[in-house]
Amino acid sequence: MPDCQRSAIHRVRSWRPSPRSPRSPSRRRRRSRFPSQASTGPTDAGPVPPSRAGEGDVANNGQVIQRIPGVHGAQAYLYVSGDDVAVIDPGYTGSYRAVLRFIREQGLEPTDIDSVILTHHHVDHAGTAFALCEATGARLAVHREDAPYLRAVRPRERMTFWGMADWLPARLASYIVSCANGELRLLEHGDAVAGLTVVHGPGHTPGSICLWSASESALFLGDVLNNERGLRTPPWTVNHSHSMAKLAPQRLRELRYERAFFGHGPAVLANADQRIRAFVGREV
Repeated sequence: MPDCQRSAIHRVRSWRPSPRSPRSPSRRRRRSRFPSQASTGPTDAGPVPPSRAGEGDVANNGQVIQRIPGVHGAQAYLYVSGDDVAVIDPGYTGSYRAVLRFIREQGLEPTDIDSVILTHHHVDHAGTAFALCEATGARLAVHREDAPYLRAVRPRERMTFWGMADWLPARLASYIVSCANGELRLLEHGDAVAGLTVVHGPGHTPGSICLWSASESALFLGDVLNNERGLRTPPWTVNHSHSMAKLAPQRLRELRYERAFFGHGPAVLANADQRIRAFVGREV
């Protein structure tokens, strides 16, 4: 059985920077102290009818996955599945306002957000994460290897442009990556968070991850791959380890998913796993 399909092992450190207000009466949901378990194996889900890949909604299935409009930086996503409400990669500092506005437009309250999940620590994905958590009471989740870059005391190792905060004193870095002092939920390969399974793909950053939903037949790739001008790995100028970044997509070969959502570039809404496996095969 592939490594990424192992049973999830949770390492949860609760973060509640501000008290959560009562949920909207229209959004009464059973709450669990722990995240939901994701499927421990892939499913060969049938084709999902594609929706209009415009600003906002990029998937149907009862609005389970939506792209959040108005976010600066990387593409941010709202994921709602059963009891789980998560925001993935909320974007540059200040973008939390656009996220909150969109949440309310969906008939949700900010306090309905359970998790803010980062595919990696770069400022175009993570800059507004702490502000969003403070506004909603959500937990912030990031892979263990990227967690040091979101804290005031970080290892002084070489980073590239999108890791600019690592070149600055902690006091200045907090203005760029505004989650520098937050308590984090540390993720590992195979963990489940908000009904999504973590797939560690280091290279772009030490803790870069993908998030796989077996139930929705979907994969969030962060910057493990982008799709701005066709499928490709990030250029060497923005990678922590370019050699590892080139190998990271190979970790996706055993997964099955119909749709793929990227930090940069349009979603692939049909046969995504086949297209990505073909890309990986050409790159090997």
